[in-house]
Parts: sequence; structure tokens; C-alpha cells
Amino acid sequence: MAYRQTDKVKEKFELKKKEIIIAAREVFAENSYQGTSIKALAQKAKIATGTFYLYFSNKDSLINMIVDEMFQELLKSIKNERAKFTDGFDKLRASMEACIKLFINEKGMAKILLVQVPSVNNAFNAKLIEIENELIKLTKEDLDELKSQGRLPGEDTLVSSMAFVGSFRQVIINWLRDGKPENLEKAFDTLMKYNIRGLGK
Repeated sequence: MAYRQTDKVKEKFELKKKEIIIAAREVFAENSYQGTSIKALAQKAKIATGTFYLYFSNKDSLINMIVDEMFQELLKSIKNERAKFTDGFDKLRASMEACIKLFINEKGMAKILLVQVPSVNNAFNAKLIEIENELIKLTKEDLDELKSQGRLPGEDTLVSSMAFVGSFRQVIINWLRDGKPENLEKAFDTLMKYNIRGLGK
């Protein structure tokens, strides 16, 4: 009986934690990272400010969990989209399109994750590098496949993958920070054409 009660308590704890994360994503998206207080997060989650610390040690530990969550969402979306195609160029497009869609749908959070927090949190910056490296790895797999099929010239696929992902990252950051380009979906097509030409196709 005690074991079941422990499981129930654990389940209740995890459920409340998820509720706090959902509330936090809304609050962070509405405000800046620096401008969001623990009190505001607690109010949105409908808990006492002190109760917040039963689930998270501070605001950084909460944002780190949100990053992990968004990272998993992004990877899942990329893999789902890529699975629809067999051609290397189609898979390349699917990977980047999945990223663009997530950032458009989660623009407020994306701005915090890619623009605001990296300048104040080195540990967080390392997580963004991990995400970028995962995208570079997937891109390299596609380029290696296309190269082996004789559909791309014999260039260094690692350098090409870094340049490919880096160009998308730069355009997304400019869009989040300065609002330019205004239409990210339209910019996506331009970026794809630019990068495919750069790959030698």
C-alpha cells in the first residue's frame, strides 16, 4: 500500500511540474527572460511562490528543462518529417522546414532561447551548441549520401553541413532579434535555393 501511495505522490508531483512548465512557457513568451520573476511564474501556475522551489531550484533550472523539452520536440518533428522522404535533398529540406515551423509557432520562446538567454547563461549556450551539432550531423548524413550517389561534387561534407546549418541559424536569429526578414517562410525558400547552389547542384 505504501508503495502505491509513493507512486501516486510521484505522479502528482510530475503532473504539477508539467503544469508549471506549460505556464512558464506562456509567461516567458509574453515577457523577456530577465523581466520574468519567480512570482509571475508562480502566479501563472497557480501556486505559491515558495511552492515553486519544491519543483525547481531557480529560474535557470526551469528554463533548462524547457530547453530540453523543446529540443526533444524539435528532434521528434525533424525525424517525423524526414521519415516521409527517401531522397537526400528532400530530407535536407524537411529537417530545416521542421526547425522553421517550430520557431514560427513558438516565436516568443524561440527569441528567449536563441537571443536573450545565451548572452547571460554559458551552460545554456552549451545546450544550443548541442542542438546545432545534432542538425549538422543529420545534414552531413544527407550530404554524404548525395555525394556517394554522385549527385554532389567531392567537397568536404562536414564544412558544407556547418555552413548549411549556420546560414539558417543566422537568418532565424536576425528574424527574432530585428524582425528581418519579415516573412520567415518566404526566406526559407530563398535559403534552401542559396544553400543547394552552394553545395554545387
